[in-house]
Formats: sequence, C-alpha cells, structure tokens
Amino acid sequence: MGVLGLKTFIESSNRNDLRSWAFRDNRLIIDGCNLYYTLYFDCNLDQMHGGDYDAFEEVIIRFFENLRDCDIHPYVVLDGGADHTDKKWDTLRKRKQEKIKAAFALSAGKRARVLPILIKNVFRQLLHKLKVPLIQCLEEADWEIAALAKEWNCPVLSNDSDFYVFNLTAGFLPITHFRWKNMKVNRRINKKFIQAKHFTVGKFCESFRMNPELLPILATILGNDYVKLQNIKSLDWEKYSVPDTEHAQIHGLLNWLSQFPGPDAAVSALLKLTRNKEKPLVQEALSKGIQEYKLISGYLAQFFHSKTIPRTASIGPLQVLPKWTLRLLLEGKISSSIIDALVHQRVSLTIQVEDFQLPCSSETSRPIRQVIYGLLLLGEQHTADKLELAIKTFTGRSKHYVEEYGRQQSKLSSQKVEAIKTRLSFEEPHNVRLQVLLDTLCVSSEILREIQPALQLQLFVTRYWLVNAQPPPSQVHLWGLLLGMVYGQFSSTPQTQRGTCSVCHHCHKLQTGRKRISLEHETAHLYSQWQSCLKWSLCLNRLLCFPVSEPEVARYNIHLLLINHLEKLRRGITLPSLLVKGSSTERLFKQLKDAVVSLVGEDFIKKMRTGLKHRAAGKTQKDYSGQNPPIDELSSWFEQLMCEDIDDCEDDDDDDDFNGKRRKSKAKDHKTENPDVSYTIRTRHKAKARNADHPSKKYTRGCFD
Repeated sequence: MGVLGLKTFIESSNRNDLRSWAFRDNRLIIDGCNLYYTLYFDCNLDQMHGGDYDAFEEVIIRFFENLRDCDIHPYVVLDGGADHTDKKWDTLRKRKQEKIKAAFALSAGKRARVLPILIKNVFRQLLHKLKVPLIQCLEEADWEIAALAKEWNCPVLSNDSDFYVFNLTAGFLPITHFRWKNMKVNRRINKKFIQAKHFTVGKFCESFRMNPELLPILATILGNDYVKLQNIKSLDWEKYSVPDTEHAQIHGLLNWLSQFPGPDAAVSALLKLTRNKEKPLVQEALSKGIQEYKLISGYLAQFFHSKTIPRTASIGPLQVLPKWTLRLLLEGKISSSIIDALVHQRVSLTIQVEDFQLPCSSETSRPIRQVIYGLLLLGEQHTADKLELAIKTFTGRSKHYVEEYGRQQSKLSSQKVEAIKTRLSFEEPHNVRLQVLLDTLCVSSEILREIQPALQLQLFVTRYWLVNAQPPPSQVHLWGLLLGMVYGQFSSTPQTQRGTCSVCHHCHKLQTGRKRISLEHETAHLYSQWQSCLKWSLCLNRLLCFPVSEPEVARYNIHLLLINHLEKLRRGITLPSLLVKGSSTERLFKQLKDAVVSLVGEDFIKKMRTGLKHRAAGKTQKDYSGQNPPIDELSSWFEQLMCEDIDDCEDDDDDDDFNGKRRKSKAKDHKTENPDVSYTIRTRHKAKARNADHPSKKYTRGCFD
C-alpha cells in the first residue's frame, strides 16, 4: 500500500511534521519487506549479477546488532499472499510490468532497481538464525502491522506512506530517517540510542485543526493501492491553500477537510461535488477507503506470544494445509507463493536481470513448480468438500491449472500451467517425501550416500540445471559455479581459518572493491536459471517438510563471484592457482566435482562445450563444443578436472602462474607465452574492458591482482 504524494508532502523541507527522537529501550514493529528493500538499495549492493547475498547478510546482522545495543526489541512482519478479495490485482500487474522494465534496463547497462531473486530467502533464513521474532502474514501485512503497533503501543518502522494515515498512538518512524548506522550515547545515563524522525497523526492533524478520522478520506482521494478517485482528486483544491505553498493541491485538500467535524459530513460534501451517475461509485469507494484504516485487534500478537494459528487460516483454501505447514508458513519458513497458488491459482514469477531475447529464466524451473502445484491442489489430503472450497478450475474436471505471470521479452505475459499429481499426502513418511523431491529433480536415490547432506540440495539443483538449462551451460560455467560454492562454504568461516583459501582471498578483494562490471548476457541468463531452480527447489523441500538439509542461501551469491572466476578461467588461469594444492578448498572442490560427475556422468561433462574462446592467426573461432578441448597451456585445466586427483595432473605452468611477477604480467597484457594464441572474455564490451580506465577493468584488476 501507499498514498500518492503524501510522503513527499510530509517530508518536505518547509514542514515540521517529523520530530527528532532519541529512540531506545522500546519494542519496534518492523515492516520486513520494506526493510530489506530499503537496506539492499541504500547499501548499493549488486543488482546486475544475481545478487550480493553475503554482503547483504552483513548489513542485516549489523542492523539488528545495533538495535540490540540500544535495547530495542524488534518484531518483523512480512507480506504474505495477495488479498483474498483480489482488490489490488490491477496495481500488482502494473508493478510487475514496471519490474520487467527495470530488469530490462539493467540488462542494457542502464540504471534501475531490481531485487535479486533469493533476497527474501536470505532475509528469512538470517532472521531465524539471529532469533529475531518473525511472522509472515497470510495476506498484505500493513493492516496487521498497524493493528499490532496499536495493541502494543509501540512505533512502526517502514517507508510505506500508509503509516502516515493509520492513527497510531506511539507513531511511525520512516526508515529513511532512522540513523541506525551511527548510534549515539546519552551521556547522562550512558546508554546508546538511534537518532530517528518521529511522526504521529495527532500532531499532524493538530497543525490543520482537523479531526484525525478525516485523514483516511484524504488518502482515498489522493489514491492508494486499492482506491483511486481521479475525478475528485483533479478538482481545484489549490484554491483552499495558502498562496505560493509547496504541494498546494494536498495542502488545500487538507484545509478543505478541516472544516468538517467528521467523516460523514465530509463524504456528504464530496458527493455534492460529484456528478449524479458517479455518486454511488464514489460513495462506495470512500466507504471502503475509510474502512481500510480502521484498526481492531489482529492475530499477530497471539502468534508472537504462543504460535497460535489464526482462525482465518483454518477456513477457505488454506484449510487443505496441515497445521505444521501453516505454522511454517506463518514463521516465514515456506514461500508465500503457495498462498497465491492455493487462493488465486496464480503465481507471480520473479523477473531477473538476464538475456531478454531468450525465454524467461523461470521457464527452466517450471516442472519443479508443477509438482508444487500438484501437492497443493491435487494431494490426497483434499476431501471432496475441501476440494470444492479450495480450488477453482480453468477447464475440465480432472486437470487443474495455475496461471503463471512472467515475461515475454520485455512485456508481461501469463501462461496456464498444469498441476502434476504426485499421489502424496503431507503426512507421508520421510522416505516417500524424499523420493518426490528426487524424482522432481531427476536424481537417483542411489547417489545420496556419495554426497554429504549439507551439499545435497544445491548439487541436485546443479544436476537439474545442467540437463535442462537453455542455452546449455559450458564447462567453464560449471566449474565456475563449483568455485563459487567453494567460496560460499568457506566465506562463513573465521578469517583466521581462510589462509589457504585462494578462492576466498580473491573473492574477499571482490567484496571490498565493489565497482561496476559489465554484464555478460549468456552467463547472466544461465545463472538466473540456476537461481530460479534453487528458489523453487527450496520451496518444494520445505513443503515436503525438509527431506534433505536446507543450505544457507547467503552462501550462494554465485553470479557476482563467477564472472570473475570465469574471466580467469577463460584467460587460461589454471585451477591449482585458485585452489591451493592440498588445501581444504581443493578437497571440497574435488568432492563437488566428483559428485556432479556421478550425477550426470563423465561422458556428459566431456560433451559439454568448453566455454573458452580461441583466437588463432588473428581470427576468432567459435568455442569448442562436443569435443575434448585442445591440449595447450591455457585449456589443460579441463583435462586436470577429469583426472582422478587434481594433484596428480602435471602442469608446468602452474608454478609460474602462482609467481607474482608472472601474474602481474598476465594481468597487464592478457597474453600467454605463445603470442599466436590468446583467450578473451566473452562480453559485449571487450574493447572497453581492455581500457585500463574503464570501471569494469579496474574492478577485475582489483579482484585478482
């Protein structure tokens, strides 16, 4: 939700509606979705290359540590599914098209804002790890947040302008003015606090001598996500404003409303300004708008206190879910997408920064979602009565569909996707639920013993991705992905234990030298597909009550790391120069490599294109596909990978590669000892990347020199 123009009006420089507050020692209700959205973009984290999850994790940890140091007790509330009345659907469609437009702009090298696909997973996992109280609402969270804040008499932290309308005694703290990074100390009591700006409806309305109950009428006229009264909004309200006043339209409307004792009188006056044929619609819209901001007790307080499942979850479509699933849903451990699939038979797919000339990256993960839809809509837990209540069908009696909203090039599109029946109830034993997951990802149960539990899901997803991604991934993409996994596993270890991790050393430079780097569209599209497969595999695994261990998603900000690994690999830097011989990182890489080979077969790996580009005699040739790569000093690392042990493969250039002087020489001219053979990065801006003054060049050199 949000009221058009109200935030700008209240926060304008010539008003004094926001007052300073040294905030500490209090409960704080946090709009979770608004928080992670604001913090991600305020910290300028990566948007073009699949996300910067571990850096985001550091930001979130610091945020909640600072709250704790100020004795602030946070309660985080997340949005759930769309409203059951679907009254916001038109707004959601428009926002979806805006997100597609933004992702397309980023893919073309322009500026825009797009959240990475796994950011909500990272946020939820981390808050559970930090033991921060968290609830995911069944529908939109704004009303429930306001109701809880009123019940507990504590402020709300958000950037949503609707909280300028809810009449909360303890008020509202805009995130924009919440100086959480720079705590201060009250010298009198020697306690830390966070400097904030504080808004209350009471004081705001006092400045206009207006009844606070009239404020929802203002919001309805200005327009929010549910109601838009354009004909009334466009009336000449400026004539009621003081001359030369900033935002005169809103100021004049407030002055006009202040003459009425309450909402009924104001609505009657507005109807007199409306044409007869429009009066019924206007009256209904105003009535609904006023109701949107009326607060009674919600279900959040009871759930935070005793994990009690609200009564609204046990009626209607959600009743088909067992209590343990509903509890996980409310705890934020299961994606809210299942609510939309059950209630509306509709799912909105996350748009990523990818190649917009290719089909949407979410298409690769569609078979995984079809199994999820089948569990929700066709499971044996449905009785005839529940089925009639819970499911609307598009066509036929035996088939059920979910409408997926994604993109067709740069336009919003939808497609009806059939739910696949699995003949599984949620109460099945572990081995049956595990088999559903394995069958979905096309993995044999015999391979389970060969892969340690902590690595199973991401490797199963990698196997699925290798077989189904389009265009097919190259060997460079695969080995780069595994290098990213190695970094992900070791990045969470203390710095003192990373001494032998060359991958971590290079990636640490990457994390501390965040500069813009150009987008390679094929790589972006492939790793967008991998992340989409991981997202929906996580959802399926949770819905099946975790038949395999869930990985920490923050460890897999794959794409941003991989573009740098890929550059080194394509330049011919061999794996031993990234994986120190005999180190734990080398052993982990070999373990991952062996697992992937066992999942897809050695022949499958050998038939993959290498991903290298070969330049000979001044002419660029296509990369090698379907054949073993040529044996030379720059591609011999492929053959090393297929050896039984990386250590046993000899490469006379490895020691030279590790030599600092040689490495600087390579970084300077990107050439091998053989002047007739060189390899280049496959980007759309190769000429610019070779320019030492270009940002992407500086970024790359900063990571690996």
